[in-house]
Amino acid sequence: MATTFGVFTDAALTTPLAGTLDFAQAADGSTGPVVATVYIGSAAGTRVLRAVANPGVDPLVLTVTDSSAGGSPAADVTIALDETFVGRTPGASLVLGTQINGGLANAVAVYVRVEDSTGEIGLSTDLSLVLTLAEEL
Repeated sequence: MATTFGVFTDAALTTPLAGTLDFAQAADGSTGPVVATVYIGSAAGTRVLRAVANPGVDPLVLTVTDSSAGGSPAADVTIALDETFVGRTPGASLVLGTQINGGLANAVAVYVRVEDSTGEIGLSTDLSLVLTLAEEL
């Protein structure tokens, strides 16, 4: 069976996140923090996502990874389940719970804030979100 769970850029779970966290920086350095929301879920209401290791017990964990030595480091990204980011540390992984149920109402909103520390002008495409190895039931 095809995998239905994924990371999406819309709450309707119709537009998958295309690979990396892309964000642009202004030429004058005035961009400031870039905030976006992504959604983890499945439109299939009968499906469940769990960690492969010890399913239903071990948590699903979302991590920011950096694919290159250039560009912004993973420590420039804060991920949270709350749009205030209170208590969240930049670069820290995010525990999503032990399972995510399918269905639009059960999609998990993840807030992403990127605060570029490099001062480099341009488009950064080296950061990605990676979820724990999971199985879909």
